[in-house]
Amino acid sequence: MTLAPPSPTPGGPAPEEPATAGDVAPSGLVPFDVVDRVTLRDVARLARFADGLAAGTVAVTERRALAVAERIERVCEEIHHRHDAEETLLWPLLERHAGRALDLSGLRDDHLALRGLLGEVRRLARGVLAALLQRPTALATAEDFVRMRTLARRLAELTDLLDEHLRDSARELTDAVAAVPKDAWRRATRALFATAPDRAFTAVRAREAATPDEARPLAAALGRGIAGPFTRRAVRRHDRLVFGE
Repeated sequence: MTLAPPSPTPGGPAPEEPATAGDVAPSGLVPFDVVDRVTLRDVARLARFADGLAAGTVAVTERRALAVAERIERVCEEIHHRHDAEETLLWPLLERHAGRALDLSGLRDDHLALRGLLGEVRRLARGVLAALLQRPTALATAEDFVRMRTLARRLAELTDLLDEHLRDSARELTDAVAAVPKDAWRRATRALFATAPDRAFTAVRAREAATPDEARPLAAALGRGIAGPFTRRAVRRHDRLVFGE
């Protein structure tokens, strides 16, 4: 039996039009693409830094050691939040509209593996930092270098796993996103970025990496006015301190 849409109540609002599948603009995934690029770049640079530290080719001051440890914590927390928010905000929406065509089991397994790896990276980074604060690199012990080498390996593993996960996610979700009503996707996207642990940190790095074509959808998702000149300067100073740029 087919149900006809309800008639408008006299003097009342017209009934809401049903959502039309497939009306998500291609720009719907742009904010995620940009943030993913920046996050992956940071993890890869941190892996290279840790590799140099473990090889004894990078000497760090106490100030730089603290900054590197802080960046590792912030990036790991950013990734952790993103995955939690995907599972609570985005994936239920995709499952509701894409139905049986969507299988998220592989991406869920990735999230589980990444959570464990993120926890290990953070634990190792704290141990390396504690050692560096006690003695300079030139006086590092054999145990210190073991920690450094392990941190470098885990960051390299995180880079590879995250890169693979992001590629799989783009492949699996692109068609599913096309089935979601545009307004619903926009609301979920904004909610995801609004709950980020450090929205300004995310926004500065993403906006500087975005192409002109990506700037508008990125701004719509991240919100305006949260990454002013002071915040941009602070993030750039932190980049220079951490990565020597």
